[in-house]
Amino acid sequence: MATTYTVTGVRKELSSDGTHRHIEGVCTSGGIHYTRKEVVDSINNGNTWETSADGYTATIEAIGYCPAKDCLAAPYIKTKPDSTKKDNLENLDAC
Repeated sequence: MATTYTVTGVRKELSSDGTHRHIEGVCTSGGIHYTRKEVVDSINNGNTWETSADGYTATIEAIGYCPAKDCLAAPYIKTKPDSTKKDNLENLDAC
């Protein structure tokens, strides 16, 4: 049975080349931390992951690599840009 997870925060880490910070993992509304790989594996198994911030939600998608130029951190996760930036993974509070 598929499950929906609600992400309310992110953890970031410095990239291996030191040029930017990218998402290491997420925290759910229940306070549980999941790595990017755990989220991607869960998505690939049919579960839904979404963000929640200030009454807005966005669906989290799996992508191959960090979108920063020349960054090979993989697998990676993102949200689609929409009418607000409040629910974007990059803009969620730290957890």
